[in-house]
Amino acid sequence: MKIFSFLFILTITTKMALSPIKSQLVRPFLSHVRLSSTAATQNVIPTWDDYFKLRKKRRAYEVAFYLPSTVTPAAGTFAYFLQMQVDPLTKVLGMDPLMAAVASTLGAGFGGFLLGPIIGNGVFKLMNRKVAHAMDIRDKEFFEHIKKNRADARLNSIRNPVPDYYGEKIQSVQGYRSWLRKQREHYRKGVFGGNVNGLED
Repeated sequence: MKIFSFLFILTITTKMALSPIKSQLVRPFLSHVRLSSTAATQNVIPTWDDYFKLRKKRRAYEVAFYLPSTVTPAAGTFAYFLQMQVDPLTKVLGMDPLMAAVASTLGAGFGGFLLGPIIGNGVFKLMNRKVAHAMDIRDKEFFEHIKKNRADARLNSIRNPVPDYYGEKIQSVQGYRSWLRKQREHYRKGVFGGNVNGLED
Protein backbone atom coordinates (compact mmCIF):
# COMPACT_ATOMS: atom_id res chain seq x y z
CA MET A 1 0.00 0.00 0.00
CA LYS A 2 2.87 2.35 0.80
CA ILE A 3 4.36 1.77 -2.66
CA PHE A 4 1.03 2.55 -4.35
CA SER A 5 0.58 5.68 -2.24
CA PHE A 6 4.12 6.78 -3.09
CA LEU A 7 3.52 6.21 -6.84
CA PHE A 8 0.22 8.10 -6.70
CA ILE A 9 1.81 11.10 -4.94
CA LEU A 10 4.74 11.00 -7.38
CA THR A 11 2.36 11.02 -10.39
CA ILE A 12 0.33 13.95 -9.04
CA THR A 13 3.47 15.92 -8.20
CA THR A 14 4.96 15.29 -11.64
CA LYS A 15 1.76 16.44 -13.37
CA MET A 16 1.65 19.60 -11.28
CA ALA A 17 5.29 20.33 -11.98
CA LEU A 18 4.95 19.76 -15.73
CA SER A 19 1.64 21.61 -16.24
CA PRO A 20 3.23 25.11 -16.48
CA ILE A 21 5.83 23.76 -18.91
CA LYS A 22 3.15 22.06 -21.03
CA SER A 23 1.08 25.25 -21.15
CA GLN A 24 4.15 27.26 -22.16
CA LEU A 25 4.89 24.78 -24.93
CA VAL A 26 1.31 24.23 -26.14
CA ARG A 27 0.00 27.83 -26.10
CA PRO A 28 2.54 29.22 -28.58
CA PHE A 29 1.87 26.25 -30.85
CA LEU A 30 -1.92 26.80 -30.74
CA SER A 31 -1.55 30.54 -31.30
CA HIS A 32 0.76 29.80 -34.24
CA VAL A 33 -1.86 27.45 -35.72
CA ARG A 34 -4.58 30.10 -35.30
CA LEU A 35 -2.42 32.79 -36.92
CA SER A 36 -1.54 30.44 -39.79
CA SER A 37 -5.20 29.56 -40.44
CA THR A 38 -6.20 33.25 -40.27
CA ALA A 39 -3.43 34.20 -42.68
CA ALA A 40 -4.44 31.40 -45.05
CA THR A 41 -8.08 32.53 -44.90
CA GLN A 42 -7.12 36.13 -45.67
CA ASN A 43 -5.08 34.97 -48.66
CA VAL A 44 -7.98 32.94 -50.08
CA ILE A 45 -10.77 35.41 -49.13
CA PRO A 46 -8.95 38.76 -48.74
CA THR A 47 -11.89 41.01 -47.82
CA TRP A 48 -15.34 40.78 -46.30
CA ASP A 49 -16.79 41.92 -49.63
CA ASP A 50 -15.29 38.80 -51.23
CA TYR A 51 -16.78 36.70 -48.44
CA PHE A 52 -20.25 38.15 -48.97
CA LYS A 53 -20.03 37.50 -52.73
CA LEU A 54 -19.18 33.86 -52.05
CA ARG A 55 -21.94 33.70 -49.45
CA LYS A 56 -24.44 34.99 -52.00
CA LYS A 57 -23.19 32.42 -54.52
CA ARG A 58 -23.57 29.64 -51.96
CA ARG A 59 -27.12 30.78 -51.23
CA ALA A 60 -27.89 30.61 -54.97
CA TYR A 61 -26.74 26.97 -54.96
CA GLU A 62 -28.95 26.22 -51.96
CA VAL A 63 -32.02 27.82 -53.56
CA ALA A 64 -31.35 26.12 -56.90
CA PHE A 65 -31.52 22.69 -55.25
CA TYR A 66 -34.90 23.24 -53.61
CA LEU A 67 -36.82 22.17 -56.73
CA PRO A 68 -34.90 19.00 -57.74
CA SER A 69 -34.53 17.81 -54.14
CA THR A 70 -38.30 18.21 -53.65
CA VAL A 71 -39.53 16.80 -56.97
CA THR A 72 -37.16 13.79 -57.20
CA PRO A 73 -38.16 11.96 -53.97
CA ALA A 74 -41.82 12.89 -54.43
CA ALA A 75 -41.85 11.55 -58.00
CA GLY A 76 -39.96 8.41 -56.97
CA THR A 77 -42.39 7.69 -54.12
CA PHE A 78 -45.43 8.30 -56.34
CA ALA A 79 -43.97 6.05 -59.06
CA TYR A 80 -43.41 3.32 -56.49
CA PHE A 81 -47.06 3.43 -55.41
CA LEU A 82 -48.24 3.47 -59.05
CA GLN A 83 -46.51 0.19 -59.89
CA MET A 84 -47.51 -1.40 -56.59
CA GLN A 85 -50.29 -3.98 -56.77
CA VAL A 86 -52.58 -3.31 -53.84
CA ASP A 87 -55.91 -4.79 -52.92
CA PRO A 88 -58.35 -1.86 -52.51
CA LEU A 89 -59.78 -3.56 -49.41
CA THR A 90 -56.43 -3.78 -47.62
CA LYS A 91 -54.79 -0.91 -45.75
CA VAL A 92 -51.30 0.49 -46.37
CA LEU A 93 -49.58 2.13 -43.40
CA GLY A 94 -52.90 1.90 -41.59
CA MET A 95 -54.66 4.03 -44.24
CA ASP A 96 -56.57 3.68 -47.47
CA PRO A 97 -54.03 2.89 -50.28
CA LEU A 98 -54.74 6.14 -52.11
CA MET A 99 -54.40 8.20 -48.94
CA ALA A 100 -51.18 6.36 -48.05
CA ALA A 101 -49.76 7.11 -51.51
CA VAL A 102 -50.63 10.81 -51.26
CA ALA A 103 -49.31 11.14 -47.71
CA SER A 104 -46.07 9.30 -48.54
CA THR A 105 -45.54 11.41 -51.67
CA LEU A 106 -46.07 14.65 -49.75
CA GLY A 107 -43.82 13.46 -46.92
CA ALA A 108 -41.02 12.50 -49.32
CA GLY A 109 -41.32 15.84 -51.10
CA PHE A 110 -41.21 17.80 -47.83
CA GLY A 111 -38.19 15.82 -46.62
CA GLY A 112 -36.42 16.54 -49.91
CA PHE A 113 -37.34 20.22 -49.59
CA LEU A 114 -35.65 20.36 -46.18
CA LEU A 115 -32.55 18.64 -47.59
CA GLY A 116 -32.29 21.07 -50.52
CA PRO A 117 -30.03 23.65 -48.82
CA ILE A 118 -27.80 20.91 -47.38
CA ILE A 119 -27.32 19.34 -50.82
CA GLY A 120 -26.77 22.77 -52.39
CA ASN A 121 -24.14 23.63 -49.78
CA GLY A 122 -22.40 20.31 -50.42
CA VAL A 123 -22.33 20.91 -54.18
CA PHE A 124 -21.02 24.44 -53.61
CA LYS A 125 -18.14 23.05 -51.55
CA LEU A 126 -17.36 20.46 -54.23
CA MET A 127 -17.37 23.11 -56.97
CA ASN A 128 -15.34 25.58 -54.87
CA ARG A 129 -12.89 23.38 -52.97
CA LYS A 130 -10.20 26.07 -52.83
CA VAL A 131 -12.37 28.38 -50.74
CA ALA A 132 -14.47 25.82 -48.83
CA HIS A 133 -12.25 25.70 -45.71
CA ALA A 134 -11.71 29.47 -45.74
CA MET A 135 -15.49 29.95 -46.00
CA ASP A 136 -16.04 27.80 -42.90
CA ILE A 137 -13.56 29.95 -40.96
CA ARG A 138 -15.14 33.18 -42.23
CA ASP A 139 -18.60 31.83 -41.34
CA LYS A 140 -17.48 31.32 -37.74
CA GLU A 141 -15.96 34.81 -37.58
CA PHE A 142 -19.09 36.35 -39.07
CA PHE A 143 -21.38 34.52 -36.65
CA GLU A 144 -19.23 35.71 -33.74
CA HIS A 145 -19.79 39.30 -34.96
CA ILE A 146 -23.53 38.62 -35.18
CA LYS A 147 -23.70 37.15 -31.66
CA LYS A 148 -21.68 40.03 -30.24
CA ASN A 149 -23.67 42.85 -31.85
CA ARG A 150 -27.26 41.65 -32.17
CA ALA A 151 -29.95 43.08 -29.91
CA ASP A 152 -31.13 41.24 -26.83
CA ALA A 153 -33.95 38.86 -27.79
CA ARG A 154 -35.63 39.57 -24.44
CA LEU A 155 -36.57 43.01 -25.80
CA ASN A 156 -38.57 41.34 -28.59
CA SER A 157 -42.27 42.24 -28.84
CA ILE A 158 -45.04 42.48 -31.43
CA ARG A 159 -44.38 46.21 -31.84
CA ASN A 160 -40.62 45.82 -31.69
CA PRO A 161 -39.50 42.50 -33.29
CA VAL A 162 -35.79 41.65 -33.45
CA PRO A 163 -34.58 42.55 -36.98
CA ASP A 164 -32.85 39.62 -38.72
CA TYR A 165 -31.65 37.91 -35.51
CA TYR A 166 -29.23 35.55 -37.32
CA GLY A 167 -28.03 38.03 -39.95
CA GLU A 168 -29.28 35.85 -42.81
CA LYS A 169 -30.29 38.82 -44.96
CA ILE A 170 -26.87 40.51 -44.81
CA GLN A 171 -25.27 40.39 -48.27
CA SER A 172 -22.61 43.10 -48.13
CA VAL A 173 -20.54 45.26 -45.79
CA GLN A 174 -23.08 48.07 -46.26
CA GLY A 175 -25.83 45.60 -45.39
CA TYR A 176 -23.95 44.67 -42.21
CA ARG A 177 -23.68 48.35 -41.21
CA SER A 178 -27.39 48.78 -41.86
CA TRP A 179 -28.04 45.68 -39.73
CA LEU A 180 -26.00 47.21 -36.88
CA ARG A 181 -28.11 50.38 -37.02
CA LYS A 182 -31.29 48.32 -36.85
CA GLN A 183 -29.99 46.38 -33.85
CA ARG A 184 -29.18 49.62 -32.01
CA GLU A 185 -32.59 51.01 -32.88
CA HIS A 186 -34.27 47.86 -31.62
CA TYR A 187 -32.34 48.12 -28.36
CA ARG A 188 -33.21 51.81 -27.95
CA LYS A 189 -36.90 51.18 -28.62
CA GLY A 190 -36.97 48.20 -26.26
CA VAL A 191 -35.25 50.03 -23.39
CA PHE A 192 -36.10 53.71 -23.83
CA GLY A 193 -38.88 53.75 -26.41
CA GLY A 194 -36.79 55.98 -28.70
CA ASN A 195 -34.81 55.53 -31.91
CA VAL A 196 -31.22 55.98 -33.05
CA ASN A 197 -31.73 57.34 -36.55
CA GLY A 198 -29.16 60.04 -35.89
CA LEU A 199 -26.36 57.67 -34.90
CA GLU A 200 -23.41 57.16 -37.21
CA ASP A 201 -22.27 53.81 -38.63
